[in-house]
Amino acid sequence: METVSQLDPAQPEELPAEEESREQERKELEGFVAEQAAKFEQKAALRLQNVAPERPPESFFTRCDSSLKKNTAFVKKLKQFTASQLEGLLKDMAGLNLTKYISEVSAAIVEAKLKMSDVGPALTLCSKLHQTYGDFAGSLFENWQKVLHVKAGEKIGNPSKMRVDLRFYGELISVGIFTNKVGLPLLGLCLTALISQDKEEHSNLSIILSFCRHCGDEYAGLVPKKMLELAKKHSVTVPSSNLLPSDKQQNLRNLLKDYYQTLFEHLKNEHKQLQYAEKSRRRMLESKGEVSNDKKEQIEMLQNNYEKLLSSTQTMADLLNESLPELTVEVEVCPTEGTVIDNIGDEQFANLDPWGDEDTRNFYVNLPDLRQFLPNYCGKKRRNTSGRTGHHGGSARHGGSRTGHRSRSRTSAGTGRSRSCRRRRRGTDDGTEYAASPRKPRVL
Repeated sequence: METVSQLDPAQPEELPAEEESREQERKELEGFVAEQAAKFEQKAALRLQNVAPERPPESFFTRCDSSLKKNTAFVKKLKQFTASQLEGLLKDMAGLNLTKYISEVSAAIVEAKLKMSDVGPALTLCSKLHQTYGDFAGSLFENWQKVLHVKAGEKIGNPSKMRVDLRFYGELISVGIFTNKVGLPLLGLCLTALISQDKEEHSNLSIILSFCRHCGDEYAGLVPKKMLELAKKHSVTVPSSNLLPSDKQQNLRNLLKDYYQTLFEHLKNEHKQLQYAEKSRRRMLESKGEVSNDKKEQIEMLQNNYEKLLSSTQTMADLLNESLPELTVEVEVCPTEGTVIDNIGDEQFANLDPWGDEDTRNFYVNLPDLRQFLPNYCGKKRRNTSGRTGHHGGSARHGGSRTGHRSRSRTSAGTGRSRSCRRRRRGTDDGTEYAASPRKPRVL
């Protein structure tokens, strides 16, 4: 019987890791290019509609409702605008005559606390208002002048709202509601004020970064560094906006690069402070064995500030196609074994003299009995019982007798004082207490 060999179907060979990575990069680049192209195309189409709008005739407004109640209710809804309300507001606007309420409508749109996700629907609503009412753009611009005017030395009270407002205003210029001649000067003054007065603390960094992310491609020609490298690697052209000429974009790009240089210097200073705090913490731990709570809180605060600043600096460096230099780390040289005392031998310790001289040693070692200096101390005192010794026998005997006489006198005197002290400490039954002399009682 013949055996027929069955061959397995050939399995597709796996792509090498390098080729697979290259394919992923190309897909990521193609997605970015398609997104940018669709964004610019959509804005260009909307800009054409807003630059030369076809507004309805006067007869259209006569058929609409111009009552105070409904128009006021519409204005109140605008002050609380969200993306989900767009369809309802467009439907209400189609039946209202807002000719007499354009100033209120414009003020409500500018005062509304929008989110980033609400900017797109708000642009659609503003475009519809601009294409319907001819004086809407002028009234809206007057309200933006009040909001975007940044005084010298004045800090931004609400950075979150300023982030959204600056992007919203830039998008209004981009879609043609404001012409470049009218809208760009106010935008330039606002950006210049935010950057020029914030080159030390960088409190406006979040506002500048937000504008660079959302509007930097149109106003400064910003493209993420990674996408530029991929486009160069795969020979792909990244689409660009035709809103501004290249020289206008270069002016804003130079302003942003100067701001980035000051930001990097700020980052280096924060890094040095953090290193100094860590060094101080190690010294405290070595000397005291623990770290105080204040020091821990200080280091934690410095660490959080440094990490936030580092993340923002990296983002801005990527947007501006700048390389972030490495921060130097100071290496502290520590002894490998113990301290200086550990390196001293036993022989050297034996030769050390802590006193320096004999008088100092006696002062600290030979301590006197302080009780001997108390006035009424009645303890035993050592007496000198040895007699004086002369050069010849007669003098010795005579001196010895005198010495013995004085010793007996002192002994009797001491005995009397001891009895007197005991009597003085011991009270009597009739409430009397003896004083120093045993013969004269003293009544207390």
